[in-house]
Amino acid sequence: MHRRELLTTAANPDARHDYLVELHGEPAPGTRLTLRYVPDRAVVTPDGVAAYLGALSDTAAAAGPESLAVAVLDDLNNELIPRWVEVTVERSLPVPQRVVIEDRQPGWDNPHLFARMRRV
Repeated sequence: MHRRELLTTAANPDARHDYLVELHGEPAPGTRLTLRYVPDRAVVTPDGVAAYLGALSDTAAAAGPESLAVAVLDDLNNELIPRWVEVTVERSLPVPQRVVIEDRQPGWDNPHLFARMRRV
């Protein structure tokens, strides 16, 4: 089974509204991963994210933070198809490093939601 298939989803309880989902995990020791997304038709399940993080451990240990962030973004876009998604990968060794990548569906924007997110 490919790791992205572990990202199980459930129906969005109310696709009429934009709201932010934020998840945190550690796919490998010393590597922190933050997923933030605005769902469209589906949301990821917590069990699916936990299984995905476990399957991601080899990739996280071997890849640089940039490669890991791109791989996670591609997996989320393939399985979840969110309106907007942001992936952050942070490592503290050998030097502190933070990589942030984002994507959104064409034509989607919610400036009020983004303004609130910046204040958090």
